[in-house]
Amino acid sequence: MSEVTAVAKVMARTIQFALRQQRLLLLLAAICGNIFFVYSSVAAPARLADYFQENWTTRDGLPHNTINSINQTTDGYLWIATWEGATRFNGREFDMFGRGELTGLPDSGIRTLTKDRNGNLLLAGSRGGLSRRSADGWYSWPAFDVLINAVTQSSNDSLWLGTEGQGLFQQTADGRRTQYRVADGLASDVIHSVLTDSHDRLWIGSGRGLMWLDTAAAQARFMPVRGLPAVPVFVLKQYGDSVLIGTERGLYIWRQGTVELFAAGLADMPVSTLLIQDKQVWIGTTDRGLLRYSELGLETLSMAGGLPNNRILSLYLDRENSVWVGTNGGLFRLRDAPFVTYTAENGLVGDYVRAVMPHSDGSVWIGTSQGISRYSATGIEHINLAEASRGQSVLSLAEAADGSVWVGTYSDGALQWRDGRVVRQYDRTSGLLANEIRAILPDAGGGLWFGSGQGLNYLSAQGDIQNFATAEGLPAPFVMALYLHKDGRLFIGTGGGVAIRHPDGKISVLDLPALDGAEYAFGFTPDPLTEILWMATDRGLVAYDLSNGSLQMLGRNVGLPLDKVFQAVVDRQHNLWLSSNRGILRFERSQLSEILAAKRSSLDYQLFGEGDGMQSAQANGGSMPAAAMAADGSLWFATSKGASTVQPTALKRFAANIPPVVIEALKVNGVTVALQQGLRLAAGANRLELQFAGLGYIMPQRIQYRTKLHGFDADWVERGSNNSAEYTNLPPGQYQFSVRASYPQGEWSAQQANFSFVIAPYFWQRPGFWLIFAGAGLLFAGILLRWRLNTLRRREQLLRWQVAEKTVELQQQTDHLRAVDKERSELLEQIKRQAQEFALQARLDALTGLANRRAFDESLARECARARRTQLPLCLVLLDIDHFKLVNDTFSHSIGDEVLKLVADTICRHCREDDTVARWGGEEFAVLLPNTSVHAAKDICERIRLAIMQTDCSTLAADLHITVSMGIAGFAGEAQHDKLLSRSDSALYRAKQSGRNRIDIAV
Repeated sequence: MSEVTAVAKVMARTIQFALRQQRLLLLLAAICGNIFFVYSSVAAPARLADYFQENWTTRDGLPHNTINSINQTTDGYLWIATWEGATRFNGREFDMFGRGELTGLPDSGIRTLTKDRNGNLLLAGSRGGLSRRSADGWYSWPAFDVLINAVTQSSNDSLWLGTEGQGLFQQTADGRRTQYRVADGLASDVIHSVLTDSHDRLWIGSGRGLMWLDTAAAQARFMPVRGLPAVPVFVLKQYGDSVLIGTERGLYIWRQGTVELFAAGLADMPVSTLLIQDKQVWIGTTDRGLLRYSELGLETLSMAGGLPNNRILSLYLDRENSVWVGTNGGLFRLRDAPFVTYTAENGLVGDYVRAVMPHSDGSVWIGTSQGISRYSATGIEHINLAEASRGQSVLSLAEAADGSVWVGTYSDGALQWRDGRVVRQYDRTSGLLANEIRAILPDAGGGLWFGSGQGLNYLSAQGDIQNFATAEGLPAPFVMALYLHKDGRLFIGTGGGVAIRHPDGKISVLDLPALDGAEYAFGFTPDPLTEILWMATDRGLVAYDLSNGSLQMLGRNVGLPLDKVFQAVVDRQHNLWLSSNRGILRFERSQLSEILAAKRSSLDYQLFGEGDGMQSAQANGGSMPAAAMAADGSLWFATSKGASTVQPTALKRFAANIPPVVIEALKVNGVTVALQQGLRLAAGANRLELQFAGLGYIMPQRIQYRTKLHGFDADWVERGSNNSAEYTNLPPGQYQFSVRASYPQGEWSAQQANFSFVIAPYFWQRPGFWLIFAGAGLLFAGILLRWRLNTLRRREQLLRWQVAEKTVELQQQTDHLRAVDKERSELLEQIKRQAQEFALQARLDALTGLANRRAFDESLARECARARRTQLPLCLVLLDIDHFKLVNDTFSHSIGDEVLKLVADTICRHCREDDTVARWGGEEFAVLLPNTSVHAAKDICERIRLAIMQTDCSTLAADLHITVSMGIAGFAGEAQHDKLLSRSDSALYRAKQSGRNRIDIAV
């Protein structure tokens, strides 16, 4: 008995221990879950202004600019509904589907796209067309003869369709069709939206409020939702166990039978479409642009911020977390991009950035042609240098040991900024060689090195200034970059090469010209892993060995796509980034090491540009630092349109997406053939081209492909970004073509796309044919040989005589024809050149390179006709340089010409590609702004006016300042575009009469 009791006690203790362990595990799981929840809730989305924007219109292949609906099918294609058909987008091109036998649609106007419970695409729209596209092809229902606004599917596979004026339709799976109207309990026969929620309730947004229906009930009974105004309900979205309701007068939420306003800031907001992304709610409006409600608050994006149109018709979140926006002005996308660019629109003092300097306090100082901005966690602030610099045109930046900042300016020397003001200034009057300071480098002793346009200066801690120019050993006086090595060697980058000032004061010059003729040294970057100093030059990247002084060029010889590179930066992963006029290049550390060790002959690279988040791929150089790494590991680059920054570790996030891949087309001998597995191709199919696409939309132009033709290729063939494979003269047989896709640095798609086909042989390619042919051939050859030998002997003599005679005759004819052909070619080439020159001269202004009066009149007539046809806004701006005659009289006509070219260049930099800029005559210019309201035109003109007013003209004349007056006129449907010109001219006259340097808008 005591043994049993002891055993029981042991078992009890064991059970208690197990229970304690279980509770501990549950507690740990709860803690981990809470940590995950807290982390996920803390992670805030990117600011709306930081998203990379892209848009597509009919110019890019869309059939229509009104985007009614957007959806993505299971194969990865993006589908866009327009009034001219549904188009399928693969990231590169659009493929249009309209009415006809293929789709079964009665009209090309598509109003809505949705997916059924099996993932098939449903298309509905004009004239009641309803079609389904699946892997098996197209299927269409009989037309409903009314515009279909919305479609949803219930759990019993019934389709519910909201129509424009004929109520609600139910299309059952067995083909029955039932119609419900006001007489059946609907609030209105106009149904804008329908939604089937998780409880299989059908929500119906009508022209006069919201109702719901239990689809499982035996008899349809429509229940009104109380608490909403009797206005149109344009969109419905399930939001957890609640329903978001977008109406003509605000966004509401239905929660447990109660309706309330979703957010105070959304009262009376005309909501047209909704998108739920995690805890974010994207809100499209009918006339106020795009809104986002998140933990960052309520943010707005309108036409002023880049939207093509303020009317939002559709929103969609694709598999790569890009937000697609359908507007009345085209397709628009917001997405995360590797690069984020900060420009004047984001708060910078100017767009033309020459220097970026991370500060020890974690901020980044950005030097522009119009001043300095300081970027920090709290935002962007301006540093006002007006007390010491009139133009505030900044070239270089450097942080001193005490945290103060030295600023090199274009025309005001070097300034020291500390405690919110300029505390010291050095310029030519102080002993510097020039006021143009392109490089600043503090040393350990408290001194400063200044690189200028006229040489090198050293400012000692005691205030003494020492000068170095060509007389002291510099290869050229134009100094752009400085680097001080730990052993005391000072590297000086000039316009004529690299000089080294040794600790003993002697200056030596490196033989850069021996490296492919390199001259300009734009920047220096020490390598943290090796004794290499990277030098950015006008012929590529130079590796200088600090231990033995050897030089090695990495330029065109190793596959770089360009010559001029401005600044190298080594990231925390020790990979190298390089700025240039054509974008930012990135190189893997392992490949750089192999190149330097002569184990590799070429470098692979990634080239980042406008498609990766940069506003301009043109980086700036010739001042320092033109690129740098911040304290958080992000890289910053100075560009001609803002400061661009990238977090190298974020590239893995983009590479983590693996795009699905599809085979889109097959061409046989140049003719497109329908894709069908096991396709049997006739004999003679000697040229096959297979076209494929990776269905990724973040960086579609950079998706990489690899293919393998089983039965022909021994291994996978790397195709790079080429999305087609061509095969010629394939022997008869069975083949299977496979293709995979990936983003750069990403994994290859596990599910490859396959296509099998057979090439049939000719009859003479069959084995039995050759046995028969060989026997018959031998017999016939014996007979023919004897006859042929006799014939040849008789004709040999005759042919010899004829050949000799004809040879002489043909040689004479050939010589004559060559002379005639040469004379004709020279005459045609001369006529062609003259015609091209005359055509160019007739349409361009010779001084400014802008369109002349004739070309502008043609553009004005064309754009007025387009605006009249499309009802899109159009603005005309006439611009006049104030007191231009005084410029010519005071400074000379040559200075006046330079002013005209300067103004023309400034106008062009602030206009879009679609805008037309012309020299109207004398000092007058004309700007045509299509698809631009008068308000937006005024903003553009104000930026142009300010840019011209702030332009530094001291290089042309010491006391020269220019301003402009402008007149704006919006197109009002005039039958004669001369009236538009007259209105704009009158506005310009009023601006001049009102004091000049202003803008007036025509009434």
